[in-house]
Amino acid sequence: MTLDSTLARITLRMASTLDVRDVLAEITRGLVDDFGVALARIWLLEPDDPKTLRLVASAGLSTRLDGAHARVPVGELKIGQIAETRTALSSTDLAGDPRFPEKKWIADNALEAFAGYPLVYRDELLGVLATFSRAKVADHLEVFAAQAAIALANAQLVRRLRAENVSLGEGLDRRIVGDSAALRSALEQVDRVAKAPSTVLLLGETGTGKELFARAIHEKSPRRRGPMVKVNCGALPPTLVESELFGHEKGAFTGAVARRIGRFELADGGTLFLDEISELPPDAQTKLLRVLQEREIERVGGTKPVRIDVRIIAATNRDLAAEVREGRFRDDLYFRLAVFPIRIPPLRERREDIPALVESIVRRFGRTIDEDVVPYLQAYEWPGNVRELENVLERAAVLARDSIIHVSDLPELSTTTPAEEASLKERVNAYERSIIEEALKRAGGNQSEAARLLATSRATLQYRMKTLGL
Repeated sequence: MTLDSTLARITLRMASTLDVRDVLAEITRGLVDDFGVALARIWLLEPDDPKTLRLVASAGLSTRLDGAHARVPVGELKIGQIAETRTALSSTDLAGDPRFPEKKWIADNALEAFAGYPLVYRDELLGVLATFSRAKVADHLEVFAAQAAIALANAQLVRRLRAENVSLGEGLDRRIVGDSAALRSALEQVDRVAKAPSTVLLLGETGTGKELFARAIHEKSPRRRGPMVKVNCGALPPTLVESELFGHEKGAFTGAVARRIGRFELADGGTLFLDEISELPPDAQTKLLRVLQEREIERVGGTKPVRIDVRIIAATNRDLAAEVREGRFRDDLYFRLAVFPIRIPPLRERREDIPALVESIVRRFGRTIDEDVVPYLQAYEWPGNVRELENVLERAAVLARDSIIHVSDLPELSTTTPAEEASLKERVNAYERSIIEEALKRAGGNQSEAARLLATSRATLQYRMKTLGL
């Protein structure tokens, strides 16, 4: 069997799982079973101590994860040196190599070669892969180590996404606060639709808590044990929308050095939350419509459809029906998404919830409030809704001289209506426009240089310039 075919088979097994432990097991077991490696081990950087490597997987001569090499400081021993220098270390003459003093152990196990490689993905060190072999194949494993780093990075990404979903879900009931008629009506709709498989469209102003409502639907649904994956459609550069949503195959475009799992596949068996759905480009709207109809995706560069089982919850702060009338959003996609629309009331329509919200928020900061604070806050229109209220109270908690927040600790809140002021989005866009204009001025009009100054990509800069009318 050729080296290439062996590599391909092990890499395929690694790509078939997104569990970190399974990926590590496939790497070490594949090296022993298919490459004839005598001992394969993997050390990963400790999450809380990036200066220490911990032995997490082993196959071959010894599968014990304790002992002298269970934890290795970066820079010490051969494993730590590989991590520190990010340089491979190999030997095909262990019996005569002075760097390996364990001559009796080497002779007893008839070992000839050693290969150690840093596991690096996108300039981030993940850990170290090391092998001892009875044949001189060590110099052929570099390609495998690169593929292993990619598989491990993908698995760690999924673990972080799922851990984030669990931690945010645990605090769900605490953060949806209030007992007003408007809020109760919205939550009753959540309870009704949660148990059904229907697509949901959340409609509400900025800061009303659309993501919290999406998580409430997920947590109350039969899919609650599955992942909930969020996508901010407004933050995706147009050139990367399809790759982010549907994934891509290796070689699909320049820079696609390995298969990437898209957000739809990450959410398989769970819920996909498409925030700011109105910002999705027209081409992506067409692709999304097909996914909703066919319940399958096709990775960029792929030739075979992939079946998915995902519940879609979309959200927008715009009047999506008006966007359809203006030709900026597909009407057929709108009807697919708006199977069960839920309007989340703005804070000015549920002022009776402000006392409970204030109490909940200030408790997080270890503060209480003076009796004059609530009436003062209830008189304001809150164009930024609950998010703005949280920001105002956090600032007041910092400024308060003692444990009690007084009206004097709060900013002066205008009593004008949102229609009489520039909207929050208009103010943000104006600020972003001024930053981009300043960067372009400093770069002499060179967009690539301006993108570098702004620490972003040229494609993203051009997209924002087009959006802002620059």
